Amino acid sequence: MKKNDDQMNLLKEHNQKEYRIAMQKERRKDAFQEVYQLVRNVVLAGIIIGVGIYFAAMWYFQELPIKEIDEFDQAQVAEIITEITRPLAYHEVGFRMYSQYALLINLSTGRILFEHQADVQAYPASLTKMMTVLIGIEQGTLTDRVTVQADFDELFRAGLIQSGFRYGEVRTLSEILHGIMLPSGAESTWALAYHIAGSYEAFVALMNEKAMEIGMYDTHFVTATGLHDENHYTTAHDMAILLQYALENPVFKEIFTARTYELETPNSQGSTLYSTLFRAAPRTTFEGGEIIGGRTGFTTPAGRCLASLATDGTDEFILITFGAPDPDFTNQNAHILDALTIYEYFLAVRHHVHH
Repeated sequence: MKKNDDQMNLLKEHNQKEYRIAMQKERRKDAFQEVYQLVRNVVLAGIIIGVGIYFAAMWYFQELPIKEIDEFDQAQVAEIITEITRPLAYHEVGFRMYSQYALLINLSTGRILFEHQADVQAYPASLTKMMTVLIGIEQGTLTDRVTVQADFDELFRAGLIQSGFRYGEVRTLSEILHGIMLPSGAESTWALAYHIAGSYEAFVALMNEKAMEIGMYDTHFVTATGLHDENHYTTAHDMAILLQYALENPVFKEIFTARTYELETPNSQGSTLYSTLFRAAPRTTFEGGEIIGGRTGFTTPAGRCLASLATDGTDEFILITFGAPDPDFTNQNAHILDALTIYEYFLAVRHHVHH
């Protein structure tokens, strides 16, 4: 009997422990529910208050007089921007752009107006050909007869654009230079390299020598076409140095600003060479000015690039942009749209100030 009583006492103690555990779980559950309800109520109250503030603000600002944002205020903003003597940074301007690197310079004053990662290393793609053409102008004569030499198999494998010249045909240096700058012809680039330096590698060496001579200290060329190579790099600042220097040469400026060029005799693509910039641009005019020349570029690592020249009728401006992304070729004009946006932002301001 005593044994049974002991067993019952043990069972009773066990049941009491189970009960206490169960009650503790219930209390924890109730506490969790209370905390959950509290948090939910706080969140709901916050949402209700936030919505109330939003609609109150909407009502208030709708009641503000429109006259506070008029042409007089725009003129005041224009005055402020033009009085800033340092370059504006991307976070300080009122536009968005695709490009990852940019530099805008007033050529007439030498003043940098806008910069974004201008000293950060980037890939130049076919903006490289500005140096290629400059070397050709400085070391050749426009009437030189140039025999087209190029490894066409390599050009085809690399998918490089050609200007329509065939292996072995003879062209003037002027035709070759326009074939490089306007349609971005890779075979023209090779033809120039062999004509000027005797080999492709020797010509690239001349490009690097020129870069050092004019102060492009953060640039290194590996190709004359701009075909991607990890060791082929520059900065927006260096490319601006190159373009400023090159535009002082009237022959370079004529080639850089040409929309078309008529060949002496037709090549495999016709008798006219067309600028990649002017063919692609949806427009070249903007409020305050016009784009009058440029060289486009693209490789997948470099993105879409553009070196351009614009005028407001009084001064001239250059803009270098790199790295406008285009992973699926759906936004092939991103670099040109950036140029129009940036030029308009700064040159329209000048227009407001002076008119």
